[in-house]
Amino acid sequence: MRRTQLHAKRVLAGAAGACILAGLAFAADTPGAPRLPSGVPDFSSNNMGWASDGVVFFPVPGEKYVPIANDPKYPQCGNRILPRCGNQIIPPIADTTNPILQPWAAAAMKKANEEILKGKQSFEAMSRCWPGGVPGMMLFTAEPAFFLQTPKEVTILYSRGPHIRHVYMNAQHSSNPALTWLGESIGHYEGDELVIDTIGLSPKTFIDWYHTPHTEKLHVVERYKLLDGGKRMQGIMTVEDPGTFTTKWSGLHYFIKHDLPIADSESICAENNDANYFSEDEVPIPQTKTPDF
Repeated sequence: MRRTQLHAKRVLAGAAGACILAGLAFAADTPGAPRLPSGVPDFSSNNMGWASDGVVFFPVPGEKYVPIANDPKYPQCGNRILPRCGNQIIPPIADTTNPILQPWAAAAMKKANEEILKGKQSFEAMSRCWPGGVPGMMLFTAEPAFFLQTPKEVTILYSRGPHIRHVYMNAQHSSNPALTWLGESIGHYEGDELVIDTIGLSPKTFIDWYHTPHTEKLHVVERYKLLDGGKRMQGIMTVEDPGTFTTKWSGLHYFIKHDLPIADSESICAENNDANYFSEDEVPIPQTKTPDF
């Protein structure tokens, strides 16, 4: 369930070029972007969803601290570009020298790297039907996400699972929210942007596909903005977690419009996904033994 590095190579081959492209999108308003009758930007899914355009968070232009990237000693090679890699799959291996990591987090990621390099199956949450968490859900590329907007709530439906995220508009956070897979999200609009503030995230999730951990102190702010007249969407997330990171940091991601009705894209992840054909050491699919009601 991985996208190849084709997009990552195109964007990251020249860091300067990536910053220029991201900077133009980051700084400029988007003339002609669709709006709802109320005047707010229209992210809603009128027979279309938003597909993630890549599998990593890119640096935000001008920001000193950047997201975790792949270790340059082990360039990732997914199964869709095998001929270019000598027919050898190289899973994502985190660069644990990034200064945003506290020592315990870097040590945990080094251990995960070592296990993967010794042959353990790399764990990607959404490929094993685990919720990707926040902001990790932004990075799942195989199936689109759908935004449904009302004045009181923005509902985000992720095809895989399915997982549903409720963003309560112009509300206040609970004083002590229960820890959940997708946390407690409140939102508001700032000009052309949808801003989502999330806390109460379970430490069972990862920040990204490099197994970057976090604690229950994680606080994520996402800012979504339409680009190219509504054909593309930009997401910038800012992460704070004094239990895991040495500083606040930000990452940038893009989405492309995917013309597919919601009814045509539902995927029941756990069905037929527990067959381990190659006897690999895989993380099990999550199960519940008691009903939720």
